[in-house]
Amino acid sequence: MLSEKQFRERAKTELRQIGEQLLGLSIDRDIYAKFERDIVQNNRELQSARSEFIDMLRGCYADAMAARVLRLLDGDGGPSLPGVLTGLAQHEQIMDDKITEREFTQDRTALQQAFVNLQRAMVPHTAHHERTLPALASLHRELDAALDLMMETAKTYYWIVSDSYMQLDVKYSGDPLSVFQFAWAMPVLTR
Repeated sequence: MLSEKQFRERAKTELRQIGEQLLGLSIDRDIYAKFERDIVQNNRELQSARSEFIDMLRGCYADAMAARVLRLLDGDGGPSLPGVLTGLAQHEQIMDDKITEREFTQDRTALQQAFVNLQRAMVPHTAHHERTLPALASLHRELDAALDLMMETAKTYYWIVSDSYMQLDVKYSGDPLSVFQFAWAMPVLTR
């Protein structure tokens, strides 16, 4: 078993790695939401006609996000939030005066439930491979709920093990949708 100091260092490193992945997921979610809101919803032609391209994009987004979130909740082959909390349970003194045993248990249970909920939401999607926005709605809800839970959990436990804060705020150096501000597709399609 690791000493408290060794565990803190390992947990900080793993939580930073998890935080980087969560930030990437959060950025992807934000860009996807901007795409749906600013591009699709503002374009009558995209709203009214069924587009295999947009269906494919929606399906790929949902599949990729679900796989990445499940990996962070499962820990199969890498750091996971449940894994960090399992290790923390062996070093309860770290949590003294920061979180109650009840809150800790609730956090662990919430992560397990998020994993189950996300897997359950994936079944109808993967069984029929339906990619429309209504068909993906429950999966999107579970993805958003799991990601929000994981971000708050990572921040909380990073603070507990390191006495410092983890920033997971979405920031851009430019407009992520700038590619849609000029007609780049038309010359390719007319050849």
